[in-house]
Amino acid sequence: MEYLREADFEALFSMGDFLEACHQAYQLYGQGVIINPPREEVVEQREGLDYFGLNMPAEWPGKYRSCKVIEELSDVAEGRLAKREAYIEFEDLQKGELWRLDAGFITDMRTGAAGALGIKYLAGTGVKRVAVLGTGRVSRCLAQACDALFELDEMRCTSRRPENREQFAAEVGPELETPLQMVESIEACVEGVEVVLTAVPTPEPILTAAHLDGVSYVAVIAGDGRTRQVASEVLEGRGVVVDVLEQAQKSGEMRFAGAAGRLAQIQLARGEDGAVLTIGDAACGRVGDAASVVYLTGMGALDLCAAAMISRRSIA
Repeated sequence: MEYLREADFEALFSMGDFLEACHQAYQLYGQGVIINPPREEVVEQREGLDYFGLNMPAEWPGKYRSCKVIEELSDVAEGRLAKREAYIEFEDLQKGELWRLDAGFITDMRTGAAGALGIKYLAGTGVKRVAVLGTGRVSRCLAQACDALFELDEMRCTSRRPENREQFAAEVGPELETPLQMVESIEACVEGVEVVLTAVPTPEPILTAAHLDGVSYVAVIAGDGRTRQVASEVLEGRGVVVDVLEQAQKSGEMRFAGAAGRLAQIQLARGEDGAVLTIGDAACGRVGDAASVVYLTGMGALDLCAAAMISRRSIA
């Protein structure tokens, strides 16, 4: 097995590279080429903290197979990450090579790319004003991905703590072509924008339908069953495209809706045959105007295509 540490490859890949790899993953998923089973998830209490474990498999038959493993200890209520380990076991089936890659950088970059691509699939490329909620690792990558994918006039960002906003502005702002405006509140962040992207690990919703009045498109980078970022009426009032339906049904928003007897009220985008449309359908142009929310829980297919990209370049 070959081991690839982040220090070996992080500087070699841009957000543009990850946008290309993730677009490939979504299209191949939509075409039925890449197999992406639902992830295996464990959530329990350990050491007074939330333990969260994931196994995320994917396979491109005859070419590649992968499984990402994540283990973390955190306090969702406080928004604090205590410990995290992430890696991808990747097999090149044609060459008989096995790799293990650090997956922290890969996960952040591919998640940011996925959110921006989801918006592009629904809205096209004419987006001019976006809001990013959160200043963590994924939010930084969402900002970078939107900056790379769209010709923006303005980007706004907010989070709960002033020191986090200041650090985000200092570290991320100079990397962007788009003017970045940091604001103190969600209301100020979303006012007048076309797109809102949210990646905040919160147990209670921070976005309501009132917040999103006038906002055309929303990308929710959903967590697990412990987190809820958008109120139920948001998913009931707009068409929603998911990535993996079984995973989405275990997310905080949908678990809450189920407990309240309102799961059927969520407006999942559907095709003419009644089948639920996924991000793969969106990547292949099959969604049209049936949705304005993309709800992403993460896919092993993204990790597979990213790992394939990284391993190929490392060999070269």
